[in-house]
Amino acid sequence: MAVLKPKQKSRLISVANLSGCRLYAVTSGLFLGLLFTTSVVAQESGGKSEVFTPMTGEAAIPPLAKSASASNTMSNLGALATELLSYPAVASCSKKNCTILVTNFVLPDGNTSPYGMQLADELCKELASQNHKIQVVDRGLLQAFLAKDLVPAKSVNAGLVHSIAAVLKARFVVLGTTKRTDDDVVQLSTRLFDVADKYGSGYNAAVNLLAPKSSVDLSPSEPITSLPLITSAANGESIYRSGVDGVSNPKCTYTPNPQSEEATKFQLSGTILVDAVINSEGKPENVRIVHGLPNGLNDRTIATLKTWRCNPALKDSKPVPTRVQFEVHFEFRPN
Repeated sequence: MAVLKPKQKSRLISVANLSGCRLYAVTSGLFLGLLFTTSVVAQESGGKSEVFTPMTGEAAIPPLAKSASASNTMSNLGALATELLSYPAVASCSKKNCTILVTNFVLPDGNTSPYGMQLADELCKELASQNHKIQVVDRGLLQAFLAKDLVPAKSVNAGLVHSIAAVLKARFVVLGTTKRTDDDVVQLSTRLFDVADKYGSGYNAAVNLLAPKSSVDLSPSEPITSLPLITSAANGESIYRSGVDGVSNPKCTYTPNPQSEEATKFQLSGTILVDAVINSEGKPENVRIVHGLPNGLNDRTIATLKTWRCNPALKDSKPVPTRVQFEVHFEFRPN
């Protein structure tokens, strides 16, 4: 299965046996790129076989305040909670405007883990027990928010955090990364920032935890349920795999892009992974979100992809339905 991946630091990419896949610029500072993770070709009628590279980096978390450029390292979660609560903006906030959201802690590769989830839960309890003035967002609400739109841990960036904070009414957000430093120690590096601060100031703090390999689970995990496999088209035809056993690749000729004011509002960047069937008439059906984004982007993406029109794949010169996956990449670019 051919995968279309952009090269770093390049405006053009070379794609083996694929042509005409285009990226579309969207107004209001939002840039959207369409990538095809299967051997599907998108092409404008009469268009050139030109392929532009999307920006692949996610929106950066706002920089830290100069006074917190170096991490303070502690030895337990209680001390870490105390350190985070001492951040001036937290220490001085009023009760009605002092809500903290602790996100799912991730591994260096962006995936979460059972131990990371456990540490996030425990830090919430420490924060709440040490300062009754602050309110800590129920982590069940966070999980429900992410599960509703099938948002994976890797998609959590600055824009998405602002969106989540707005929905869950949080002023402060704590992100964390877990990394094993030796057989018995896991370092949890946290970053707290104030979403109400226009400069995005924040604070770094870390803790080294006794966590023998035999006692904690740092294996990558994702609390998103996999979708059931589609085996037949809506009309009952069997679905083929493009590029295998003499089946050609579908070529999409009409590919409008989703529009979203919400993505611009929250400066969202991220990727939606879509699973679909291009039927024997060249129309997308069974369009489903595998990994998504919030603020209605999933629904807009599905609605738009259903309007696409393609030349179906062929087997023995006859059109056949094929299952495909699309990556729809949103990136906010300030005007």
